[in-house]
Amino acid sequence: MEPKFCYYTPPFPRTRSYRAMIDAACEHGLNAVEGFCSFEFATPDKDVAREIKKYADERGVVFPCFSLYIDMVGEDAEEKMKYLKGYAEVAAILDCPYLHHTVIPEHADPARVLARKDELFEKGVKVVQEIYDYAAPLGVRPVYEDQGYIFNGVGGMTAMIDAVGRDIGVVADFGNIMQADELITDIIPAFADRIVHAHLKDVVNNDIPEGGLKTLGGKYMHNTPVGQGGVPFAEAFAQLKKIGYDGYFGLEFSAKTDDSTAMHDAMRYFSERM
Repeated sequence: MEPKFCYYTPPFPRTRSYRAMIDAACEHGLNAVEGFCSFEFATPDKDVAREIKKYADERGVVFPCFSLYIDMVGEDAEEKMKYLKGYAEVAAILDCPYLHHTVIPEHADPARVLARKDELFEKGVKVVQEIYDYAAPLGVRPVYEDQGYIFNGVGGMTAMIDAVGRDIGVVADFGNIMQADELITDIIPAFADRIVHAHLKDVVNNDIPEGGLKTLGGKYMHNTPVGQGGVPFAEAFAQLKKIGYDGYFGLEFSAKTDDSTAMHDAMRYFSERM
């Protein structure tokens, strides 16, 4: 598999703007940046989108996906939907084919979420239907990763897709699936015909609560340096190759200092297993 990596790390200290992120991607030999609701896009601004698109074009950089972290089932859901639709318009201006967003961003207490499962599921499905019907005519396809406590795992994602009844895509997140105590190798074959994007990170599940996110099975999920967690990268890459996946891989990991070493080490690690 020929790797198509995408600059999508939580912002490093020196990348404090989208122009800096585009420049950093180019320095690493990458031609793609995954957008996020930060910096110039802390709000969905179409004029800013046109400026960023112009700069990206000048540098030969594309936006394969635009992601945002947003709570779509809270009391201000109606206002959040306006924002979400605004980001769909931003994605369209960026010639970005996919809009990825959270729906129920609760990661700390599965019991609290599951106590409202039916209600939250129904609200979440309506959100996905509404944003799809708005974004699709703009040429932007909403996509969803294995994330959280309800829309996660093979069962949770299957239930969402069936209930939504739209042609939504799937982002194969190599780490988030472990919050449902499953593996990315469960997700890929289950949604082979819908996977259009991927997020690469490494995580481990253990019994240490400090700094971890509680899993459905009662353990705790922790981000780890690439190669030190429990993600079966080689097996997952083999599965993606088998289904003919040719999309981008967003490099989703953090670093507290300069990103050069971490980025190069990660890309080498993943490339060796593809």
